[in-house]
Amino acid sequence: MSKKTYTGHPDARKMKYNPLAWVNLVLLAIIVIACNYIGCNEYARRDLSQDQRYTISDRTVNVLSSERIQKRDTPVRIIFAFKRSTPNYNRMYSLLEEYKRVGKGKIEIERFDPMRQPNRAREISQIYGVEFKQDLCIIDARKDPNAPIKTFEERHSDRQHVRIRPGTSFIKYETLPDESRRAVALMMDEVVCSAITEAVEGEMRHMYVVEGKGGVSRDDQTLLESIGNITNALNIQLSWVDIANTEKLPDNAEGLIIISPLSDFTDKEMTVLREFWEREGRNAFFVALNPGLEQKLPRLYRFLREQGIRPNCDRVLLRDRKRAYYDISAVFPKGLNCTKSFWNGTTLVEGQCMSLTLEHGDENAAALRKLSSYPLLMSTAAYYGETRRDLEPVFTPDEDREGPLCLAAAVTRGNPRDPNNLATMVVLGNTDMLSKENAKTEQRDYMHTLWAWMCSRPEYGGKSANQDLTMKIDLNRHTRSALENITLIFMPLCAFLIAIFIWNTRRH
Repeated sequence: MSKKTYTGHPDARKMKYNPLAWVNLVLLAIIVIACNYIGCNEYARRDLSQDQRYTISDRTVNVLSSERIQKRDTPVRIIFAFKRSTPNYNRMYSLLEEYKRVGKGKIEIERFDPMRQPNRAREISQIYGVEFKQDLCIIDARKDPNAPIKTFEERHSDRQHVRIRPGTSFIKYETLPDESRRAVALMMDEVVCSAITEAVEGEMRHMYVVEGKGGVSRDDQTLLESIGNITNALNIQLSWVDIANTEKLPDNAEGLIIISPLSDFTDKEMTVLREFWEREGRNAFFVALNPGLEQKLPRLYRFLREQGIRPNCDRVLLRDRKRAYYDISAVFPKGLNCTKSFWNGTTLVEGQCMSLTLEHGDENAAALRKLSSYPLLMSTAAYYGETRRDLEPVFTPDEDREGPLCLAAAVTRGNPRDPNNLATMVVLGNTDMLSKENAKTEQRDYMHTLWAWMCSRPEYGGKSANQDLTMKIDLNRHTRSALENITLIFMPLCAFLIAIFIWNTRRH
């Protein structure tokens, strides 16, 4: 074996440092840091649930984004004092987190369990004077939310900017045939949004309901329940007015409501109505006509015609039917910009309807008064307006009105670009839309949007969020009848025939 001389390790390959690689690494680090920064500050939330139950309504988003909230010096505090064992706790708190996110720093959320945190419950009780015998949600819009409320009686005290809502108001219940109750809807978004409005504004505005003409009264307020819910959400208080004994509506009246009148107005009463309609500033007029009334109301109808809406004193029926069919397939037409989210949408209107015609007797006079009319609800072409009330109605082209027909309309007086000096009027040819039992979800949202427009609060318009806790399918009368026949007759009959077939097979 030859002896070799050790010369050491061979020269390792020298690593070449490419300057472009270092530039790429630096740029990659900058991109990663920038993406993390943007992701922490700017992100989009997506509700992937099937029924969008963790999403607040467009109406709430508009309210939280309005100047009334965003220009506040101090944020609105929401105290969520609920037990963690409360049903739908996580869903309710998720909705409140959306309030905080959309509020952009103007909404603060605090949650605690009064049973697990008695010290904090005691502090809240000393500030607001409440006892936690039940779940509570407190909305505080005062300048100093940590200061205790001194009194509940003073008119201009800080108490006006605090609203306390019990947990039971967040749930809507339905009474079953066995007189038990079942939770059917979570009303938290609607309740909290209206409470924020009340707390921020403090004093409530006033609208007046005409009494003494039938339809509604202090003892029968069935048709006022839906309107009352809408006006409460807009921080508006409804009061009664006996127009027969009134020379002039109060100066604080921002609106007048006439629902299902059964008797006509006198000349003196019409003077009061005209004076209010011609007032300078912002005022609202809401009229729901009674389509089942056979007699006419000449003075009231003349007043409506002067504004550009003519009641036709008919009833809207479906063609080619031997009996009167009142369920109407209707469309929300293009017109008012505030109802843009409803344009070309469809709905089913139940109950009798009276058609309306939009026309001005004198176009020049209407132009001088700056009157503009808009259709709000139109029937399809399959319906007509029957002028004679027959037991077996038949469409007569010479007498009846051919569809599509206008079922609701709006009128404005003034310049739409000047909302502070704009008079608004909404006329309905149907009263069942005001009933809580017959009104559909899209109809309630549409009415809410119209009221927000009349009250100069367009940010309160739009569609509501999904509130259902149960699955509900709206069926008309004929569909329900067919479903009952299938479940009560045909399905048991099929089961009986199958049983006879099996018995006969085994017998032989």
